[in-house]
Amino acid sequence: MTVHPGQVLNRRYRLDARLGHGAQGAVWLGHDLRLDCQVAVKVALLDRGPGGPSEERDRAVERFGKEARAMARVRKHPHVAVIHDYGEDGGTLYHVMDYIDGTPLSSHTGRGRQLTLEQTVRWTRHICAGLAEAHAVGVVHRDIKPANVVIDTAGSAHVVDFGPALLPSASLSQGPPMGTPHYTAPERFAGLRATVRSDLYSLGCVVYEMLTGWSPFGHVREPLPLMWHHASVPPESPRAARPGIPAALDRLVMSMLEKEPERRPPDAPTVAEQVGEIAYASDRSADPHVDARHVGEIRDLERFIQSHAEGPRAADPEVLDARARHARLTGESGDPRGAASLYQRLGQD
Repeated sequence: MTVHPGQVLNRRYRLDARLGHGAQGAVWLGHDLRLDCQVAVKVALLDRGPGGPSEERDRAVERFGKEARAMARVRKHPHVAVIHDYGEDGGTLYHVMDYIDGTPLSSHTGRGRQLTLEQTVRWTRHICAGLAEAHAVGVVHRDIKPANVVIDTAGSAHVVDFGPALLPSASLSQGPPMGTPHYTAPERFAGLRATVRSDLYSLGCVVYEMLTGWSPFGHVREPLPLMWHHASVPPESPRAARPGIPAALDRLVMSMLEKEPERRPPDAPTVAEQVGEIAYASDRSADPHVDARHVGEIRDLERFIQSHAEGPRAADPEVLDARARHARLTGESGDPRGAASLYQRLGQD
């Protein structure tokens, strides 16, 4: 069933523009005509008409409904996209979520693009907060990856897309068997049930990518060798790939990437607490760190730069000066490598 801009679902949700698409559906910027506000509408990519592989269609319908039930278990939270409605209109399945004005984390990192320590610490804590909320009600996400984290215009991270999520009552056979291979925990390839620590392994892959620009085994492209690396090959430490990473953060990421689940941190709050210790390190520390005294101005500059990054003012002296100051403060906050990366991008532009 195809949909089009301007279409109204159940006389309430107008589809204005397609924002993107995933394995189970397309996400649209929509407008709630009843409440007069913007929403995100996810529409299932399936055909419920006569003919076609009915079993496959029925499984897709079940997964789409499961995503809605998973999201509905999570209460209103600043770092999770919460669902508001779920329904069907003329064979079109949809659910309505918070609209987050922002960009996926995958547009900020990957393909060699490294984040600053401050960004990595901040967004890791936000993701942990969202995961902790989901885990507290028994929901395991099962597909944590950069594309499923949205960074809003205020610089906060939000966990989205609970399509592959595992509910407490789910059987081992329900839903997709695993998430995205480059971010999937080893036990998932062995067919074992996903747990909180499976999500933490995936988060470890994401944090690794934020720090180094690549997922732990991003150089491996073929499925079987990738599975073998996750199961058997210790990744190079982030600090070896990018000198200048705090030793404590390096140890934390490597602990999240342990092959055996019981050797990983027990839960998301534990990870958030350990990451938070890096954010409040003393400016006198010899080890790279994040000096909290500079964080407020760094975030203000980041918001200003982001608001003009793609617009006609991107090359204005005021914006370029803000980028230079952002780089300088990043270095002064204890992250010289992050500052060098920002200066390099500024020079390239």
